[in-house]
Amino acid sequence: MRTTRFVLLRAGICIATAVLFFQTWKSLFVLIPLTAIRMYREREALGGVRRRQLEEHFRDALQCLLASLEAGYSIENSVENTAEDLRRMFDEKEPIVEEFRRMSRKMQSGSTVEAVLEEFAERSGVEDIQNFAGIFTISKRTGGDVIEVIRSVTETLYQKQEVYREIRTVLLAKQLEVGIMKAMPYIMLGYFLLFSPGFLAPLYTGIAGHAVMLLLFLTYRMFCLIAERIACIEV
Repeated sequence: MRTTRFVLLRAGICIATAVLFFQTWKSLFVLIPLTAIRMYREREALGGVRRRQLEEHFRDALQCLLASLEAGYSIENSVENTAEDLRRMFDEKEPIVEEFRRMSRKMQSGSTVEAVLEEFAERSGVEDIQNFAGIFTISKRTGGDVIEVIRSVTETLYQKQEVYREIRTVLLAKQLEVGIMKAMPYIMLGYFLLFSPGFLAPLYTGIAGHAVMLLLFLTYRMFCLIAERIACIEV
């Protein structure tokens, strides 16, 4: 469903660009490939958002795991209990729920907790999960205090995510401003085409008019890219 909405939104913007900026369907032969490239890049960005969400949910999973271990359950039973707790906390389709249920099934089949955790860390692509898997494996094999390791990692993740939320709060305001800025040319062109079509007619006729409109569109896109880079700071 999310993918469908994403594709429909990008297709709508592509058609609106062809109509408002160029008023010719021929421009779609250029705009469609450019839109496809942009969609591919945005899908990569969405992958980053999903990894960030997985990291946040992983902290909740560690808290459930820690509570189960402190209650006296073994690590194997704690993973199974955590999978059930996560299923009640989140939707069953959430990646963190699916991952812990997969880990529980593999451990019931004879896999070690270190092996399933390292496999999960590799699939996740999240650096903090990979670091935890490495620390946990070393601690488990050397007889370290697993509960203390999990407690320490949970506190570190909590502090890190609190800082991230504070930064994101500031960035979201800037991203909203960028979104409004990007929408304004479409709103203005749509207004003129609806209520005063003759005002912009010279820009849609003749080589000179199309050249000017193309230059304006390229300038607009350049400023959009600059604004997006300013507003989308990696933290």
